[in-house]
Amino acid sequence: MPLRLVKSIACVLPCPRKDAAPHKEDMTDPVIIAVPPKGGSLDDVFSKLESIGWLRHDLVSAIRTLIKDDKRRVKLEEGLINLWRQHDGDAAVTMRAADEAGHDLEEVDRALARMRRYQDDDGKTQLTFTNKAGVDKILADWRERSDPVDREAAYTLHLELDLSRQGRPSRIMFDHLEFDWQKNGGVVHGVLVGTEHEVTPTYLRKHKRDISLTCYDAFHNTLLDALDTGNVRNWHELNEHLVEANTDVRILGSLDLRDYLGHFVLMPESKADAIKPLNGNRQWHAEGDAKLSALQQEPVLIDAAYEAMYMQLLEPEKNNITFESTDADIEQACIEENRTAIYIVRSGSTIACTPGLCVVGEELITSETIVAVNQERLDHNKGVGELIESLQPIAADHSDSWRKKLADKLGDKLI
Repeated sequence: MPLRLVKSIACVLPCPRKDAAPHKEDMTDPVIIAVPPKGGSLDDVFSKLESIGWLRHDLVSAIRTLIKDDKRRVKLEEGLINLWRQHDGDAAVTMRAADEAGHDLEEVDRALARMRRYQDDDGKTQLTFTNKAGVDKILADWRERSDPVDREAAYTLHLELDLSRQGRPSRIMFDHLEFDWQKNGGVVHGVLVGTEHEVTPTYLRKHKRDISLTCYDAFHNTLLDALDTGNVRNWHELNEHLVEANTDVRILGSLDLRDYLGHFVLMPESKADAIKPLNGNRQWHAEGDAKLSALQQEPVLIDAAYEAMYMQLLEPEKNNITFESTDADIEQACIEENRTAIYIVRSGSTIACTPGLCVVGEELITSETIVAVNQERLDHNKGVGELIESLQPIAADHSDSWRKKLADKLGDKLI
């Protein structure tokens, strides 16, 4: 029976199974909570956890600062790689160009000193990202800082190979953080674990996580075999079609961060203009949807991580649609290669400032950060339920407000 969320936590939590006998030793088990490893999603989740008293403000602030510092490092190195190529590997000219672009010369000098050189096919020396040993040293230096909070924050981080970027830089991301949360004189010991977005639900499903605070779209992708239909577009619909006997995963509701995002069809303006005269329904794959013909002209660019979902929603074999996976910058590929794509849009800022790029139709999937739990772990560890109660997952859907802001931002770029 699908979950129906109400204000009472007794009604929010799934009822324990009749055969679930508490194990005394499990009562003191730490509660493992999966969270995003980086970016705005991690910032939003941290803000929520700070507001309910799980985390200290000074530690959260320090972790955010260090992760953002490393993100700026990667951005700087990307820029220097491009400048190096433009100036034929001349380090002095590259530095002058970086100075003219407004970069701090001391930072540029340090970056050029640590970044790796290699010989290309023409025998020219090229520049690429700092190698793992170099990034390891950055993290090690952070762990030796004089400020104790900075040191504590640095020990919550680790190196991760980023397969989504050309050249595959090593990046510093959130790894884990232990905390104690006091309630009614008792203490729940929790461990936040930064887990890759795609695999978080899989770990939850295999009993390796107790709670997950992650975007909905990853759950859709990993629960297809537990649904009576894969044609669902948000977590509410997923709950309605979830066959609970097939999985211990339960989605309890939204974390109420209002951090909506959508998987939208993107097109260059020339292609989008051809859609306008069709005057069809804005929803993709509505009955008799004339817009589908625009997806049949050539393979649609997608992020491979979401192909299974798009297969369910657009039925490519039936509708003569093919997908092409890419790790390139999808927005730029749409413009430079005159291609159609499906991609994630949150605020619309990138689309709004990209000349000639349009969003066509409604989102295929609406996602936001949700609260999910492993039923088996909830049955046997009371700390799981106590932490969920403090999170107060909600059923309310505020996505209409997000769509209005998105439409205002995009203006006539929304077709």
